[in-house]
Amino acid sequence: MVGPKTQRSEIEEVRRAVAAYVAAGADESVQRVVTAVHRLARRLNQWYDRQLADLDISTGEWAVLSELARIGDSDALTPSQLAAAAHVAPSSMTHRLDRMLERGLISREPDPGNRTRVLVRMSDAGWELYAATIRESNVVEADLIAGLTADQIDQLAVLLERVIAGLDEAEGGVPRP
Repeated sequence: MVGPKTQRSEIEEVRRAVAAYVAAGADESVQRVVTAVHRLARRLNQWYDRQLADLDISTGEWAVLSELARIGDSDALTPSQLAAAAHVAPSSMTHRLDRMLERGLISREPDPGNRTRVLVRMSDAGWELYAATIRESNVVEADLIAGLTADQIDQLAVLLERVIAGLDEAEGGVPRP
């Protein structure tokens, strides 16, 4: 008779996955990095999803707030630009923006340069929600790297940024400094 499945730690799961990849012919050093990064991203995304659910905001609405925050409060985006940034159909973005407008998270206004277009801006309430969410996330993220020294954190950031730049180059994008 087989007993109940024992719970493995995340690092044990990473090591088991790496061993399986290596047994299938993969390079161990590559798999240690890629598997660890993938598992870390997955766990963080699960936490972020729970956090957003607790705040009664969808991941799609969060994508809109994030995009608007990145452009700053002096600029606005069209629904089409937001749809492209979020990788959704324009009709889906329209429904999303309608819900966000009802909640007071965004404003829509006519584009003074093109009367057929609408511009979307983050409202003060949207910014407050965005900033509170970022501050709450930062607590968890800071705890995540608390066991590292400031130099290790800087080195890790530089190395991960270099890997991301390599992805950009491999995909034909413009390498970033």
